Amino acid sequence: MYDLEKQNKQNLSIYKIIFLGLFPGIITLLAGIIFTNPLFGIELPFLLVGIIAMTCLGSIPTELAIIKYFSWKEKKKIKEIILFKNKTTIKKFVISILITFLFAGIAYVIVEPYEAKMWDYLKVFNFIPDWFRMDAINLHDYNDMKIIVLFYYLLNGIIAPIVEEIYFRGYLLPRMDFLGKAAPLINVILFSIYHFFHHGKLLQE
Repeated sequence: MYDLEKQNKQNLSIYKIIFLGLFPGIITLLAGIIFTNPLFGIELPFLLVGIIAMTCLGSIPTELAIIKYFSWKEKKKIKEIILFKNKTTIKKFVISILITFLFAGIAYVIVEPYEAKMWDYLKVFNFIPDWFRMDAINLHDYNDMKIIVLFYYLLNGIIAPIVEEIYFRGYLLPRMDFLGKAAPLINVILFSIYHFFHHGKLLQE
């Protein structure tokens, strides 16, 4: 199955991989700036901006559009260019989830007390204005915030991760096998930087 998949895909250059890995996050970041910056006179609630940035202008439509473009360019159906679709066993699936949650929980407990102090000490993000900091706004000032939060976490917690998995693992990663064993690592690094633009520390989540 893997050999057949290798025959049905085209490798991308390292420059295209870097561009395609970061571009959706940059678009999302720019959308967030436009809809929150007082200069543009829009100033929507921050979480509502997140919804707009992800669904209308940012990561979700951008990633789907890129996949659609390359399927058209390669004259194939979308499902034919999305690879690495082999199903894992239920046992491995459950174990991988439990290990991930356990590792993330331990890391959070250990790192969280020092994280804020580290950023304050480094002063890396002090240049970010208050209108672009989630920790600088009062969510209770906005009407219908419960609905906005519901839609935000529906998109950010369910829909966006599915699209990202299809994009980064299903499309980009199979086209990086010329990098050998470093391919998964490069993919993870791009995915992490993409989230820096997308909704990482810059958005103070």
